[in-house]
Amino acid sequence: MVIPTETVYGLGASAVDPGAVRAVFAAKERPLDNPLIVHFGDSSDAVAVVPPPLGLTRALLEAFAPGPLTVIIPAPSWAVPEVRCGLPTVALRVPDHPLARRIISRAGVPVAAPSANRSGRPSPTSREMAWDEMARRVAAVVDGGPCTVGIESTVVDATSDRDVVILRPGTISRDEIARRLGCAVRLQTRGDRRSPGTRYRHYTPRVPVVLVAPPDLERAREEALDLLSSGALRVLSAGSFGGYDAYAEGVYRAFWEAEQRGCSLILAEDPPPGLAEGLVDRLHRAARGSYRPGELASVLASPGAPA
Repeated sequence: MVIPTETVYGLGASAVDPGAVRAVFAAKERPLDNPLIVHFGDSSDAVAVVPPPLGLTRALLEAFAPGPLTVIIPAPSWAVPEVRCGLPTVALRVPDHPLARRIISRAGVPVAAPSANRSGRPSPTSREMAWDEMARRVAAVVDGGPCTVGIESTVVDATSDRDVVILRPGTISRDEIARRLGCAVRLQTRGDRRSPGTRYRHYTPRVPVVLVAPPDLERAREEALDLLSSGALRVLSAGSFGGYDAYAEGVYRAFWEAEQRGCSLILAEDPPPGLAEGLVDRLHRAARGSYRPGELASVLASPGAPA
């Protein structure tokens, strides 16, 4: 069943039932070495499964749960190998969506809920997008309205109990964690098996995405319009959304709308270094390349690779 969360819509199944977890992997066509995040309906239940020595992990949950933060912990006995892909760790979080928490609480078990899309595709942030991705693959789609965060959770590892390592950036930033907890926080740039969304190509729409530095947006738009009709082009920028938070909230929806409109190209503003790390991560994983003057035609003609 597809359930809403504040980040993206998730494909929910019992995290303690190997058969249910296998069905999630099959519906998503997901690689079998890409672990799932386990969701709890109540923050106290999530804190309770964190081993007592991991004080920093507990503090993270107490500070940010419910919310778009996922923590890595040693796998409890109930976390079946299928949900953690055989790893000795499991990822868990508490969604900040009342309907999601109600569904999970009524299930009576932790719920694995990866994004409700086929592997590699953009995550859905509305019922319509989830249905477009998962029709005939799931029993039901629960409508919880549009997602208010719009990209997946920040995934962190604090099992050293000395510092926090961000394995996958999200809307909860390094600065915010450091400010709230008063600890060292660093971003790991290489992929890590313990976190989903870090090793494979993800979030990719059928329409090619080209990243553009803010000063080059107008030049890139003019060059694109020499190649395409105005209806075949979608331009995404912080200005058009009203800021980087809104950009993150709406980016997957914009990808989906470009597909629905039959666009041929998406030009997406690439935020400056140090800003919107979660959004930057998703854009770079989705993109075919970065804009260089005079090269749009060759980018459109090539099969491409992530930026």
